[in-house]
Amino acid sequence: MVTRGPGQKWIEEAPCLIVIGAVYSRTEARYAERAPRYVHIEVGHAVENICLQAVALDLGATVVGSFVDDVVKKVTGMPEEEQPLAIVPVGKSKQ
Repeated sequence: MVTRGPGQKWIEEAPCLIVIGAVYSRTEARYAERAPRYVHIEVGHAVENICLQAVALDLGATVVGSFVDDVVKKVTGMPEEEQPLAIVPVGKSKQ
């Protein structure tokens, strides 16, 4: 699976990848021009909770924002209107 950016081979080696996406139009219907801000805040909260749970399970996790959107959408089967916003690789830390 080629979802990584340059120099990020470790993403392909992670045993678990969580992809977070959003459909902006759903939030725009209620919050108009502030929708992108709210979507990004919620994505940040979701990633933080995933990372905190990973630590609680003695796992490593990080957030990745450098990826090829079209490839991630194809690999995950995201519908056209959904946008991938973050990838969270989770696994045993090598440290």
